[in-house]
Amino acid sequence: MKKFLLLFIGAVVLFSCKDDKEEEMGLPPVINLEENRYYVEVGASQVISPTYENTDNETLYLWTRDGKQVGHEPTYTFKMSTAGTYYLKVSVTNKYGSASADIRVEVMEAEKDPEEGAYIPEPSTDFSWEFPATEINMAEGRTYKVKAYFIQNDNQASYTWTLNGVTVSEAATKDEKPVEYVLSGLSRGDYELALTMQNETESHTQVFNVHVCPPEGTYRRGTSSASQAMVNKVYEYMPAPGHQVNGYRIVGDFGPDGMTMKQACDSVYAHFQRQWMVSLGAQGGYLIAGFDHSVENSGGDYDLCIKSNPYSYQNEPGIIWVSQDENGDGLPNDTWFELAGSEYNTENEILEYAITYYKPIEGKKPIYWVDNQGNHGVVPHMDYWNPHPSYWQDWVEGKQKTYFGSFLKNYVTYSGGVSDEPAFEWGYADQAGSDYFNGKIGNSGYFKISNAKTWDGKDASLQYIDFVKIQTAQAAYTNNLGEVSTEVYYISDFHLE
Repeated sequence: MKKFLLLFIGAVVLFSCKDDKEEEMGLPPVINLEENRYYVEVGASQVISPTYENTDNETLYLWTRDGKQVGHEPTYTFKMSTAGTYYLKVSVTNKYGSASADIRVEVMEAEKDPEEGAYIPEPSTDFSWEFPATEINMAEGRTYKVKAYFIQNDNQASYTWTLNGVTVSEAATKDEKPVEYVLSGLSRGDYELALTMQNETESHTQVFNVHVCPPEGTYRRGTSSASQAMVNKVYEYMPAPGHQVNGYRIVGDFGPDGMTMKQACDSVYAHFQRQWMVSLGAQGGYLIAGFDHSVENSGGDYDLCIKSNPYSYQNEPGIIWVSQDENGDGLPNDTWFELAGSEYNTENEILEYAITYYKPIEGKKPIYWVDNQGNHGVVPHMDYWNPHPSYWQDWVEGKQKTYFGSFLKNYVTYSGGVSDEPAFEWGYADQAGSDYFNGKIGNSGYFKISNAKTWDGKDASLQYIDFVKIQTAQAAYTNNLGEVSTEVYYISDFHLE
């Protein structure tokens, strides 16, 4: 019995020592941050409240701002009267160790009239209209809609369409019905379509050269052992204004001032080779790239990969268009088909959309825009993102530029220095929808040629495609992140990855 009692007492002592040892080997503190970057207006307060683990009433807290001590509490209230970038560090110490975390705070000027300082052109009294293209290539058996946009000062004119000199549409004012005409049922050959505006004092005619090409498949290009998955050429880089499109701060190697379109396209291609970012700027901005082979329609599986950089709070959807080399000249001057996403044919999308930007006449000013829906706004100049005097690109000719395409409704919000740019369900570049996942080329968007639509919403049923166009879909911005602008890193044929 004594032997058993001694064993029991020994066991108690042993476990008691073990508990004391565990207590002595406690854990150092842990800092959890919901955000490590904040955006605050001048004079506004921002409470920063990390959560902590392994702390008690003896734990020590230290906050520093740009290296100077500013607080000793678990939370810190930040407030500054001068715009700029500030760096905070929170350090936490208990008897078992220390932990620290860095926080960046961008202090911005308070909100003001966003159009202040923008160049807003005086209304003209001259007649004008705009068209996406006047040279039309379409495969035999297809249809094509020709439409006039931004008709100004026509003074109740009538409009007449002729095809090879024969009237094919009754005269009508633009208020009675849209000024548009659908080419259909044409056999192979060349045609001259003309639209004439006539009012009491003047007449204007726009001629369209129409080339009805051989049927689909005539210029299809197969793959070989030399075919590459990535696009092999960038044909056009036409970004809308934006704080990242000229490469300053974010992509500083993009190129010098005075670049030509060709130099810009070459730079974009070099970025794709490294999977580096290319921004398309604000709504309508686009790039066009092509493959060294025809990308086959798998009939429902994924066919294209487009790598971007969406975040949970920042989705910048880009509409994807595809085209075949219908006339066989190797250039993307043929019919474009939109790849329908989740918002196609819903209240969240406007088809046949157009937006015009006006070149600023002073540096570091917002860039004004109007659209064909009666809306207007600006692309802001954001010096702390990009201090270059102008976000208007050197290779964009003229004092204004119109972009044609489709538009997605904005659900962008900004409050208390925090932005939210939510994703749509699927079908768009640079957003975290259901088709953005870790697949063949890692985290990327994956897209189907089978979703291609004709201008009237019908399935295009394309057998293959040769060219891809990606276009920023939304016209919006927030105080901290700037304009919504689709970014692209890489475009490839899913089947060859």
